[in-house]
Amino acid sequence: MNIKNKIIKNTFWLLGERIINILGLIFVTSYVAKYLGPDNFGKLSLATYIYSLIQTIAIWGSDTISFKRISRNKSSGLSMLMSLRMIRVPIFIIAFIPTEIYIYITSDKLTLYYSLAVALSSLIAIQDFFVIANDATYNSKYNVITNVIGVFISFLVRYLIVLYQLDIVFFCLSIVLLNLVPYMLRYFNFRVNNKITLKLDKSRRKFYFKYVLASGLPIVISSVSVAIYFNTSRLMLGAVESVKSLGIYSVAITLGSSWGFVNNAFITSITPKLYSKDSVDKICFIAAFMSQFVIVITFLYAVFFFLLGNFIINSLYGYEYLSSFYVTFPLILSTGLSGLGMVTTRYIINYDGYSFLGRKATCVCVLGLFISYFFIKIWGMLGAAISTLAIEFISLTVMNYFFKGCSVFKMHLSVFKLFNYKNL
Repeated sequence: MNIKNKIIKNTFWLLGERIINILGLIFVTSYVAKYLGPDNFGKLSLATYIYSLIQTIAIWGSDTISFKRISRNKSSGLSMLMSLRMIRVPIFIIAFIPTEIYIYITSDKLTLYYSLAVALSSLIAIQDFFVIANDATYNSKYNVITNVIGVFISFLVRYLIVLYQLDIVFFCLSIVLLNLVPYMLRYFNFRVNNKITLKLDKSRRKFYFKYVLASGLPIVISSVSVAIYFNTSRLMLGAVESVKSLGIYSVAITLGSSWGFVNNAFITSITPKLYSKDSVDKICFIAAFMSQFVIVITFLYAVFFFLLGNFIINSLYGYEYLSSFYVTFPLILSTGLSGLGMVTTRYIINYDGYSFLGRKATCVCVLGLFISYFFIKIWGMLGAAISTLAIEFISLTVMNYFFKGCSVFKMHLSVFKLFNYKNL
């Protein structure tokens, strides 16, 4: 099978994986949101945001580094991935302890239980390097199959909880199983299909540890800054407005950003081809092609949500969350800009612009704090959504144009050209 057919096939598998993950997330959380109400759901959302940040720090940029390395040297990249637990787990535990103490002091028992479930699920996720290994080697079908099984088991548990009218706290089990089951299946599949050992000698682990620690620092600064400015509007909304507003806004975030899996799948599948090119023109062509795809998908989803958004919100979450409809549209555009930003980030990484991304994201993070506070003070929930849109636009354009003699600006201009995609 030639590389183009591999990319197409892998893209469809990636789409299947993302669809399953998103549907699992939406249907599990929608039931919980409807049961808990906006106020308590806002507390749960706050715990989820905190652990998404902790997970980002624990990964330490290693997924990006390993993905690029696997694309160029599979054996070396896989060896690097397997040595990363010595970085990820300690970082996660250090952050976990004070976080849970804070939630224990400030929240009720139900929020504490859900935060512990989210924490355990996150701990499993940061050890699941098999996802990256499969994506980078055009074997995303294994991720899809294992996720289908995980979602089925999680749904079965949820159905039994409802059928036997068990306490809502048992939904914690479904949250954990959603990541645990696929992880275990991918682990055994990897052992069967790869001759490479999962144990590395001490000197090899030490080499990868130092390499990832140094190379990953700019990426983790960038990733954490992105996570902060992406979540700034949510956290600021909870502080300036109310936890109830945060709960409603969380639904808007889910519906406004969940469709981004299409962009992520396509970009992830094309990225190995981007990293394998040496010609500046070919690299620019592939990045522009990915950007055009993101723009088309953004427009199509915006039209879809305009027509069916109210029906979806009322059916899944209930009438208490209907005010999230008008807030969702700026978030749809933000997700589109985020997809374009993902393409641009991969373009910059191809030229080893790790330190640039770290500096840029830090500046955007600081700027985002002021923008979010100002907009939320004036327009509340809508202001939170608009501030996210403004931050994504600044991050995508102005901040990136300082890289390598405005090369990003030139790449963005090429997005408006018509290409012969047969040359891909």
